[in-house]
Amino acid sequence: MAKAQRLGGWMTRFKRCIDAQAGPAVSEKVIIDTERFDATSDYAQKAEWIKNAVRRLENQAGQPTARKVMQACGMKCCGPTQQKRARQFMAESKSVEELLAKLNEKGIGGGRLKLKDPNTIVGGYDRCYCGRVKHTRQPFPTDTYCHCSAGWYKSLFEAAFGKPVTVKLKQSILQGADRCEFEIELG
Repeated sequence: MAKAQRLGGWMTRFKRCIDAQAGPAVSEKVIIDTERFDATSDYAQKAEWIKNAVRRLENQAGQPTARKVMQACGMKCCGPTQQKRARQFMAESKSVEELLAKLNEKGIGGGRLKLKDPNTIVGGYDRCYCGRVKHTRQPFPTDTYCHCSAGWYKSLFEAAFGKPVTVKLKQSILQGADRCEFEIELG
């Protein structure tokens, strides 16, 4: 338990998400060598630590569970202020298109949300917004980390619509794509 108390904000959230989705035994094997992460101000080195932690998480828990962990982290990253704005914009909107226009105008969710069909929103980012990994020198070997952004979208749109949504990651900058793409299925 003392180990968790030494962890910083993001690291604590990451550990709690691992504990909840995969168990404390897994987080003990994933959250290691945190001094190396904390001791550097070089964001490329921080990204390398995260890449290795995600690899350990995938090895310990399997990729499906690792993706759930990252999605849970992203849902916590989309905080009460963004959720409140999404609910407010939805209440002020007469349609999903109007909601998306308001979110785009404010730059929420990447600023390029659009309705693909009556039940699917397409969104994404033209650059990586995650300060912890956007300075990586090498692409991540899997898309697992980017399920954090899927969780962010999930939290935002579940707040807006008041019901569960499903978010699918289609492509990722950390995997070498020009932009990140997501599909949000309204169900």
